Amino acid sequence: MAQKNWKDTAEIVGIVAIVASLIFVGLQLKQSQDIALAASYQARTTTLAEAFSARAANTQALAAELRIQGINPEDEVTRLSIEIPESAGVLTELEYRAGIMHALSMWQQWNNIYYQNEMGFMPEGNWPRLRAAIKRNFERRTLASFVYDAFEWSPEFQREIEAIIAEVDVEKSQ
Repeated sequence: MAQKNWKDTAEIVGIVAIVASLIFVGLQLKQSQDIALAASYQARTTTLAEAFSARAANTQALAAELRIQGINPEDEVTRLSIEIPESAGVLTELEYRAGIMHALSMWQQWNNIYYQNEMGFMPEGNWPRLRAAIKRNFERRTLASFVYDAFEWSPEFQREIEAIIAEVDVEKSQ
């Protein structure tokens, strides 16, 4: 009888060990999938950010685009919904377009950092520091705040940015 109890106990321990190892393998597969998704997200972000940065840096191409649209690249921009300090001087159409491209590059990078943080791949404290920097952009009404709506972001990132905008609006109303 003792031998039968020992055998039953060994079978139960074996089954538990098999189940535990299957759970462990499942967790490893999930982690591998998360890492692959994060790497893919990073690659897409890098491609878009580099494309925007390259366009911002290529003033001849930007000037040509403006001319094709019937806009003189050297004309002063007068239709901005952001305030430019008087000390900064005149903002030309070309500078404005380059600034927008740079801002779009920044948004791509910020979106990626948020995603990487949510996936658990960023060191503690990175997102709160970046969030504060994004908030300053909205407080100062920079080009970055102006072009936020130019892209459709993930719902999670959009909710986070809308929360930042709401914070800025509350602080301005006080």
